[in-house]
Amino acid sequence: MRIRRFIILVAAVAVLVACATTVRVAVADRPAAPLPAAALELAQPGDAAVNVRTGTMKGVYGCPVAYEAYLPSEPRTGIMVLLGHGFMRDLTHMRGWARLWASHGVPTAIMTFCNSSLAAGNHDRNAEDMLALAAQLHNGPVIYAGFSAGGLAALISASRDPRAVGYLGLDPVDSGGLAAPAAARLTLPGLFLEGDPASCNAQGNMAPLVPVRAGVAAVRVLHSVHCLFEDPSDSACAALCGSVEPEESRRDVANAIHTIATAWILHATGIGGQAAAVLYSLWTGGDAWKGRVVVLQAP
Repeated sequence: MRIRRFIILVAAVAVLVACATTVRVAVADRPAAPLPAAALELAQPGDAAVNVRTGTMKGVYGCPVAYEAYLPSEPRTGIMVLLGHGFMRDLTHMRGWARLWASHGVPTAIMTFCNSSLAAGNHDRNAEDMLALAAQLHNGPVIYAGFSAGGLAALISASRDPRAVGYLGLDPVDSGGLAAPAAARLTLPGLFLEGDPASCNAQGNMAPLVPVRAGVAAVRVLHSVHCLFEDPSDSACAALCGSVEPEESRRDVANAIHTIATAWILHATGIGGQAAAVLYSLWTGGDAWKGRVVVLQAP
């Protein structure tokens, strides 16, 4: 049975590679207005010094979970973010997000899921390890966040942890029907930040599952590919999931993703500042967001 599942998965990966395309953004399709400088500042490192603490925890099912905690020298919030990576990736592809948020004053921890394999995602087990790591690293409120399948594990974690105060999905993907019950249980503020439907995000299969309730938002970033929602990404992801050209467009899409995600994190952790103004402009259809996003659901 395992060999059969492995063969099926390898075949699926081959199909995904064949489907990988380059998104070429024509001049006429580019946003007319640039992102304001105040918004772009959120996509850049803040002024807080960051200390990194590394370690390994024994997972709930026995395998070792490597983690890194990015801790601001002077935290500006008592909330910690737990951030998960995508399927068959590892914590190295979340370091950019962790350092960015920590530099703005938000303690952030990343981890390498040890339960997933090519034959089985075991995203519910990864969620259990997220919960265990959160309990080990922090005794206060937490936000669960994740990219792709890590967004699924984070959703499950957020729906189960009474300490959770928010959820952020970075182009999250459902698998095995695990998202629907977790989304139904979610009573927290949340943001589902989505890419254009494509093979690598299962044609946007998380979008229909977004809870329709106050405090939960869903935003689609136009002209985006799956890889732009991890940080840093690499050529392997681009080969599988595609890329954006020209470079000016790729940079603009990446800045939009980083600005929105960071604004939401800062607002959700109570740091505020210009984050509130950025989000207000986003929810109300400000000119800076025209041609960049579609707000599928405002909070």
